[in-house]
Amino acid sequence: MSVPRPEESRPSTGKSLWYRGRQMSSTTSSASGFLSSPRAQRLLMWISGAVLAIGIAVFLGVYLTRGTSTPAPANVSTLSSGPSSTKPATKNPTVAPSADALQVARTFLETAVLRQNLDAAYKIVGPDLKGGMTRAQWRKGDIPVQPYPAINAKSAKFHITESHPNQLFAQVVLYPRKGSGVSKGLAFNLGVQRLGGKWLVNYWLPLPQIKVRADPYTN
Repeated sequence: MSVPRPEESRPSTGKSLWYRGRQMSSTTSSASGFLSSPRAQRLLMWISGAVLAIGIAVFLGVYLTRGTSTPAPANVSTLSSGPSSTKPATKNPTVAPSADALQVARTFLETAVLRQNLDAAYKIVGPDLKGGMTRAQWRKGDIPVQPYPAINAKSAKFHITESHPNQLFAQVVLYPRKGSGVSKGLAFNLGVQRLGGKWLVNYWLPLPQIKVRADPYTN
């Protein structure tokens, strides 16, 4: 059995170190060469920029959303569910019909509707019914008021539909005089307004769709 010589069992130290050193030198030079290339530098620059942009976006998102959370609901037990102790003021309260307004409405029936004493009618008619007509034009009788040959102009009852401090609305049923050529009664809507401190008839509209009772003046 042969025993190897000590010289043969020991590796060649100088050759091994040289080989390893060459390997390390090759690896280091490859890495430094890659980092020093323009392409690698541009890649690193883009990566750094992306990381910076993400960081800024996260910071702004956190900063801008501060204080926008929904506040906690109020303590319901501290809120009063009962009615308010003060009532809101009514802008147009309902009041009893004005006697002056009803008198103007009556005069309107006896003058404008019957086409009698048109000068008196002109004084108690509002601008909506006058339509800009002068007194001279009004006297001619061709006025924007639906006429009716009423036998009960002095006694027809006003059925109040609304009554306010400056307005009154009512319905009235008129029946024809004998020999007038009109055979049926007709209902009307009438509106009186307080304008400039005076009550004036400003609305007059026939209601043919409303059925009225038989003419009591022919029975």
